[in-house]
Amino acid sequence: MQRVEITGSSIKRLNAETALPVQLITRADIEKSGTTTAAELLSKVSANTAALTDGASFSDIAGQRGFNGANLRGIGVSSTLVLLNGRRLANFASPGGNAGVDLNAIPSAAIDRVEVLKDGASAIYGTDAIGGVINFITRRNYEGLDASAYYGDTQHGGARKAMATVSGGIGNLATDRYNVLAVLDYQDTGSLRSSQRSWIGSAYQPDINLDSGSSNTFPANVRRTRANGTTATGPRLNPSAPACNPPATVFAPDSFVGPAACMYDYMQDTELFPDSKRMSLLTRGQFALDKDTTLYGEVLVNKTKTTYRISALTISGAIYPLAGQYYPHALITSDKTPLVVNMRLTEGGPRTNDIDATATRLLVGVKGEARGWDYDMALNHSVSKVDDQYVDGYVKTTLFDDAFASGQINPFGPSGPAGQALLAAAKVNDLARHSRGTTDSFDIKATHDLFAMAGGNAAVALGAEYRREKMSFTPSALLAAGEIRGEGTATPFSGGRNVKAVYAEFNLPLLASLEAQLALRHDRYDDVGSTTNPKVGVRWNPMKEVVVRGSYGTGFRAPSLADLYSPVRLGQANGIYNDPLGCIKVGAIDNTENPDYCGLQPDKLRGGSASLRPEESKQFSLGLVVEPIRAVTATLDYWRIKKTDVIVSPEGSYFTDPVRNAAYIVRGDADPALPGIPGPILSIDSRLRNIGLLKTSGADLGVEWRLPANALGKFAVALNGTYVFDYKTRETVEGPDISALGVYTNDQIIQRWRHTVSLDYERGPLNLTLQQTYLSGYRDQNLLADGSVHRVDSYSLLDLTGGYQVSTALKLRGGIRNLLDKNPPRSNQLFSFSVGYDPSYTDPRGRQFYGALAYSFK
Repeated sequence: MQRVEITGSSIKRLNAETALPVQLITRADIEKSGTTTAAELLSKVSANTAALTDGASFSDIAGQRGFNGANLRGIGVSSTLVLLNGRRLANFASPGGNAGVDLNAIPSAAIDRVEVLKDGASAIYGTDAIGGVINFITRRNYEGLDASAYYGDTQHGGARKAMATVSGGIGNLATDRYNVLAVLDYQDTGSLRSSQRSWIGSAYQPDINLDSGSSNTFPANVRRTRANGTTATGPRLNPSAPACNPPATVFAPDSFVGPAACMYDYMQDTELFPDSKRMSLLTRGQFALDKDTTLYGEVLVNKTKTTYRISALTISGAIYPLAGQYYPHALITSDKTPLVVNMRLTEGGPRTNDIDATATRLLVGVKGEARGWDYDMALNHSVSKVDDQYVDGYVKTTLFDDAFASGQINPFGPSGPAGQALLAAAKVNDLARHSRGTTDSFDIKATHDLFAMAGGNAAVALGAEYRREKMSFTPSALLAAGEIRGEGTATPFSGGRNVKAVYAEFNLPLLASLEAQLALRHDRYDDVGSTTNPKVGVRWNPMKEVVVRGSYGTGFRAPSLADLYSPVRLGQANGIYNDPLGCIKVGAIDNTENPDYCGLQPDKLRGGSASLRPEESKQFSLGLVVEPIRAVTATLDYWRIKKTDVIVSPEGSYFTDPVRNAAYIVRGDADPALPGIPGPILSIDSRLRNIGLLKTSGADLGVEWRLPANALGKFAVALNGTYVFDYKTRETVEGPDISALGVYTNDQIIQRWRHTVSLDYERGPLNLTLQQTYLSGYRDQNLLADGSVHRVDSYSLLDLTGGYQVSTALKLRGGIRNLLDKNPPRSNQLFSFSVGYDPSYTDPRGRQFYGALAYSFK
């Protein structure tokens, strides 16, 4: 029997069931699921929760656009180690986002299988894998030429997708001594606008206590100036109220905007899903120098261009002169003053950004056998480059402010030719942000049998790695000077560090039924110090049908370069919030329509901190694998993780619990006319910081049942599910536990139960798969107006896919995703840019149809 290497161990063994739980996803599984990207595929893995998706990328205006990340156990994208063929890729370069590998960089067409190591802090690959390891493994010794085409569209329009893939390989490593494989893949995905989905609700839904509209409208809301000419006073007024300008600008007298003003309902005027184009090329070559030595190399190039369009620019605090030609004299007939304007720059068009992300990796290595040792060594050069081009909808600060002060730009309707010329001259088309991250590494590992034991030969694996990480960020001159209105300022930075690591792993077959895995890894970072972490695993086979397994280990994640060196900048909060201490009724005082406390989008400090401490962890797992008959396999694995000095950048929790987070909230002076109400929130401090700890535990359930073939065909059922027992955080080690399980908090949701179940059918050349993905309901971010809890419904999707092997060369596939056309459940969360639902885990596209064909020229 051929020995295979399983993710989680460097020692090859005959039995794939190791001491560590590994979920295997084959190429056939990928095709049956109908997924076309690595991010879509991992949404079917129940252990992957609170991940980042295209929909959620809209949340952070300048941080994680263009990024999709994996998040095993929901403890952070940066705590999930993503590998390609067992080696690292550079983290996504954008300094404003999470330190993780962008799943868009993984060429899905080249994937042969995926191995998900659900036991974290791998002493083999890196102790920063606190949540676990996801290893994407591409095709290896492939011969022939394949071509495939895919087209999918949605029933209600938008988000159509086209793909074309060509795969080719020549040479047989065993007979020709060489093999070269290349996979070229192109994907084109269309955008989805909110107007294309009838279920999209308003940003103002009082029945679920959602009031996240904006007072920045078109026509504009205005307030009079005080005596000093700058600070607004009195109620908001709008010359178009109550008719306003629907569907985006609407009258909502019960909301925070006030009875004489309008509200901007941006959910009627935005995109839910971006337009993107992706081209990837993966080549892999192998050449056998002799029977014991093989040279190999890989080249990966992935280019993704994503276009994000959101609502028009907000203009707040601009002063419109009394002498301006568009001054609303009919609205303000006495005590006329210059006006403080809250407007939407509709004439400037939607804010539009093109994100060009390029991921490259060049790998060269040699593997073989020498003096009884199996060895593998390689050089790895991996680069991530991200360019953020401001294409439309933005204006230069000074030019626009001067133009607006001239009174020739109309806040209430179309501007005349002079105003339009001034606006055109102020518009921005600028490569505002350029980021580059590089990882260069050399690694070597060697394995060798040691001595005979009762259960077989003991084996050892020794390894070492040297890694150089670099990251740089360069803002444009406009951005650095604060000359892009509403974007604050940005400071260039660069940083780098060296990481050295050595590790040893022992496989000890103590008995024929008992095997132990011992590993120890030592890492030295030249900026945050050294760490040594053990890993212990045990596999016990009390009988042929049962495997008992368990493991214990510790982890260490150094702050990323972006965590440490990203400059502090001032921007706006992602969401729009009500101050729970101020937007309230107190006795006879009704403050629920006060714009200083309600409908806030305050200033927000964000950025890194050189004083961050590394995160450390302890994890434990205990599992059972049962195969009562050959047709049935069941796994049950308990896991527990404790992470200390957790690095966070919170926002939403400041508004759900402002008392506990008072140290990070800056307030103005209290108004004596509002007794019992603190001063208004001016800004929040969301710079990265360490908190006490995070604890979570749960169980993974897996079942595979392959029914005996009969006259109808072959049936099989597969389930992977995760039940979370607890998920708690503490601000300090000694502080109280704060439960975040089944409760929207810390800007994410950890559902108690998630599963994917598939029913497969096969008869001759036909195969069909019905797959359900299910996520349980939870407590929403905000209470209802009467103080009761609002619960978000569970979310369940059904996908039906099928394939037909027309001939040995031609295969057809097709399917319906979201078979029942299920809409996302309603939510009053305020962190994401899209509100009314939660885009971080739901799919707004609705029912989708697709067809594909593949032809093999063999």
